[in-house]
Amino acid sequence: MNRRRPILTLLTAALLAVSGSAVAAATPGGRAAPPTFLKTENLVDPIGIDAAKPLLSWLPPRSSAGQVAYEIRADLDTPARPRNLWDSGKVRSAATSNIAYGGPALRARDHVRWQVRTWDTAGRVSPWSAESSWEMGLLSAADWSARWIENPSYDYTQPDGKETPLPVFGKAFAVHGPVKQARLYTTGLGMYAATLNGRAVGDAVLEPGQTTYTAEVDYRTYDLTRALKPGTNTIGLQTGSGTYQRVKTPGRYFFGNTLEQYTVYGEPKVIAQLEVTYQDGHREVVSSDGTWRTALGATTFSSWWSGEEYDARRGDGAGWQQAGVVKLTQTTTPRDTTPLRANPRPPITVAETVRPSNVRKLADGSYILDFGANRSGWPSLSVAGRAGDTVTMIPAEKLAADGTLDIASTGAKPGNQIAYRYTLSGHGLEKWHPQFTYSGYRYLQVSGLRTPPAKDTVTTDVVYAANPSASEFTSSSDLLNQIHAITERSIQSNMTSVLTDCPDREKGPYTGDNLHNIDALLTDYDMSAFEPQLVRNMATAQRQPGDESPGLIANIAPEFHRVAPVKLQYPQGTIEFLDEVNWGGAIIRIPWQLYQTYGDTRTMATFYDNMVAWLDYEAANKAANNGDIPGLGDWSATDNTTPMQLAITAGYYTAAQDMANIAQALGKTADHAKYTALAAQLGAEFTTRFRHVDATGVFYGSDSEASNAMALDAGLVAPADRAAVLGRLVASVRKAGNHITTGSVGLGPLFRALEAGNRDDVLYDMVVNPTSPGYGYLVAGGHTTLSESLDGGGSQNHHFLGEVDAWFVRGVAGIQQAPGSVGYRTLTIAPAPVGDLTHAAGSYQTPLGTVSSSWTKSAHGFRLDVTVPPGATATVHVPGSPATQTVGSGKHTFTASI
Repeated sequence: MNRRRPILTLLTAALLAVSGSAVAAATPGGRAAPPTFLKTENLVDPIGIDAAKPLLSWLPPRSSAGQVAYEIRADLDTPARPRNLWDSGKVRSAATSNIAYGGPALRARDHVRWQVRTWDTAGRVSPWSAESSWEMGLLSAADWSARWIENPSYDYTQPDGKETPLPVFGKAFAVHGPVKQARLYTTGLGMYAATLNGRAVGDAVLEPGQTTYTAEVDYRTYDLTRALKPGTNTIGLQTGSGTYQRVKTPGRYFFGNTLEQYTVYGEPKVIAQLEVTYQDGHREVVSSDGTWRTALGATTFSSWWSGEEYDARRGDGAGWQQAGVVKLTQTTTPRDTTPLRANPRPPITVAETVRPSNVRKLADGSYILDFGANRSGWPSLSVAGRAGDTVTMIPAEKLAADGTLDIASTGAKPGNQIAYRYTLSGHGLEKWHPQFTYSGYRYLQVSGLRTPPAKDTVTTDVVYAANPSASEFTSSSDLLNQIHAITERSIQSNMTSVLTDCPDREKGPYTGDNLHNIDALLTDYDMSAFEPQLVRNMATAQRQPGDESPGLIANIAPEFHRVAPVKLQYPQGTIEFLDEVNWGGAIIRIPWQLYQTYGDTRTMATFYDNMVAWLDYEAANKAANNGDIPGLGDWSATDNTTPMQLAITAGYYTAAQDMANIAQALGKTADHAKYTALAAQLGAEFTTRFRHVDATGVFYGSDSEASNAMALDAGLVAPADRAAVLGRLVASVRKAGNHITTGSVGLGPLFRALEAGNRDDVLYDMVVNPTSPGYGYLVAGGHTTLSESLDGGGSQNHHFLGEVDAWFVRGVAGIQQAPGSVGYRTLTIAPAPVGDLTHAAGSYQTPLGTVSSSWTKSAHGFRLDVTVPPGATATVHVPGSPATQTVGSGKHTFTASI
């Protein structure tokens, strides 16, 4: 990189000799401070979980130098008084996360309170932590007295051809005295929105989370203890279509073409069980059954892809009647054996409400509302008018040159719209927002208003999954800060109950989009409670024995549509959309990432057999295709010279190598040897087929960025060749005018290979490049989210090209996990003061606490401030200096003269 070597100051030299770690301050009596931030199943005080042995975690106190032992005690709440349930005793371990409950078997509804205390490296025992808790949900079919119910009169299409309004359900019941606790366990298909006395029962929206509905339907538990009132109360459940009911409707946008085979799984249905425990100890249960009432409600149209319509003149619904009890069989969805399972994911919630930054009237009397940035959410309407007035809101990511709406990137067309419509009742000020779908948009075209819209007439509720933020980044470059902002916004926009490709055209839970962007996803957000369910979705979507291609994992999971194995001609070659190694391989590669990041062994162990089945399928797939596995290659690349089989073989090799590592971590010695041999075989094939030598040295494939980067990143380049191949990679970048030419598959390898080669300068030049394709180009062109391609084409809100965000924290700020470390116990701090940057700062929330790095470069020298969390060590590399220092927990400062 030709960085100038700094002259270390005396302060730095002293710090290199003495770490300067903050020493844990003793509390009275010589004890350390107590652990904090206790979690169960990676959630704070969750209710309604169903893990048989919940995983417990905590953070060591900031003043601690590290933990050497812990003790957990847990009490079970009983009607009389808490009863001791489990005491771990003193366990000699530095572990602070993924510690399985080890007491007696837990039962449905058990409410457990727990604490932890720890011993530090000085032998001091901490006080017991503040109390935390978890509560079990309903664990088996025997715990459910409720039945699935439906509306007997519902049919999607009415005799006149119009869509039938969606069903609503209700039950009135009495509360007979002081309530100690009330829990509502409920779900619905396609989607549901639950109310108590007309108010939403919680913050969760767009429920339930997506799953393979034949394998499991997720329910959520709501605490209604304070919401119940004395006397009569009413539970209400509205329904929407979701991905469960995917029907082509004239005039509405419908994602799909001749490749996809779509399924309408059934008609809307709900199940609900409210359990009320009174202060005197007796319990009453209100369960959905044939005594509940149902009607066709005010939601007159609902589609996950094309919008929602509501007619307020219908009030609470029309044609009230007794609900019908659903008869499930082995051929229905769900089946009569499909379990109801507690949703382990943080819910989707309304994260913020945004007012339009600009309102402009068009010649036809409609209005274009600009919300300032592309986001994922729904319009929220507040309007008064006459009964029968209809307000139509059409979303778009872009405007045409003449200032009108450009809906092309959303997939819609003028005759096949994505639209939200509300028909007024005429009763004063009316408020409405969709409940069963969302869109990605910056602009709304609003028509049907009698008066010009005020700033709060139509707002946007931004919605995404409530995964906690895991990192921060800022720098002296406005451009880098903007790139960070648009990348994070794209991740948010596609972070629902699954990770989608885009929030409009497809909303597809693509496994590859998750895998290709896993570095940024795990950098920006704490995914420890979220990603395991996405791996479960892959496992439940996996083709089973008796299916066509057993072991196959399609490119989307859940597999809401099946793609025909049709071969198509694309710029990169002959492709096939059904499945791909760099998509289906997520079943192995993501659990391995979760282990490395969080120390999560449970996900690897739970889905190990699915991993084996997938590798067996790919071996058969490879043999059946004469060694060339069908797939997509380096998808979305601007340089399509990269051999498809190079990308596929590198991905196959990496999956096999990760599988060998997983087998080793789980103590499966024979499998470790088996998959190590498979990886070696694939590596040899890769080298034979794709390693080339010319007059200037060694290169791979077509000598494209992706070709050399994938070889380097996968570890398929011999040590003696690495410098030469890195040089070819840098040369290919320079030849391309410092543009990123890889697709989504090659982008992660490109960043990681250049970082590993200490060429952050090359990455910086690519990232800030203001011409197409690239991140700088997107910002220069006014993009507020990442597009499907770095040339600005396709969907305007794709997250799978977000690797840059991982580099900001990992490279520019320099926060890295050391090779071989698990759960960030061993850190490397190696900031990259590239380009004209004068400052950068980043932080990351590890399982042990927050690690941070902040550096400043000025005429006075270079200063680096580092914070290392308790129990971790860090090797600090001062830029440009060969000197390093390993430091422990605490705050450290390094300075150098440049």
